[in-house]
Amino acid sequence: MICVSLAGITFEECVKLIAKTEFAEIRIDQLDLSDDQFSSLFAMKKKTIATCRPGKDVDQRLALLKLAIESGAGYVDIEYESDTTFRTELLNYAHAHNTLVIISYHNFESTPSTKELNQIIDQSFKWGADRVKITTTASSQVDCARVISLYENHKNLIAFCMGEIGTITRVAAPLLGAEFTYASISKALATAPGQITVDGLIDVYNIIK
Repeated sequence: MICVSLAGITFEECVKLIAKTEFAEIRIDQLDLSDDQFSSLFAMKKKTIATCRPGKDVDQRLALLKLAIESGAGYVDIEYESDTTFRTELLNYAHAHNTLVIISYHNFESTPSTKELNQIIDQSFKWGADRVKITTTASSQVDCARVISLYENHKNLIAFCMGEIGTITRVAAPLLGAEFTYASISKALATAPGQITVDGLIDVYNIIK
């Protein structure tokens, strides 16, 4: 399954894209919308992930993510590096509303050792994650292989590499066990390095089939 990340577009464009896609990540931190508009998007009864990366005030982020959960978000993304109080409060709030929690680890510089990545995954599940997302930056095919190998020992994992070298891992992720992979609306609106457009990803999977 492909999850389309929505960022840098209007409310009307968000509504249209959510209506015609199976699964969307609503990047709260990259959308200039009102609380009512965010609530409307998560209430569309489509499969959605609520994501709000650091940048906004902590209390504002917490309030926006709780609003998304209350409105019907299927998943909420919490950064692995989050403050303990923030993470615990949001995780408990999500589970109380039957929203699945993705604990996500991002490394924009390198790919840690297999041992360190396994520790991050194990710790995330101990905290209460329903899914764990691992995204690292690949500088070689060895890095890609290291991240791909994580699927051998873990379930409920979404793992891939960022950057041009890591592009193939984004394609491979759902074929190896990930519930979904992320795609952008367009190259200009990519939310992470190396993210493939949804049309490009569909073309690749059609070729594979």
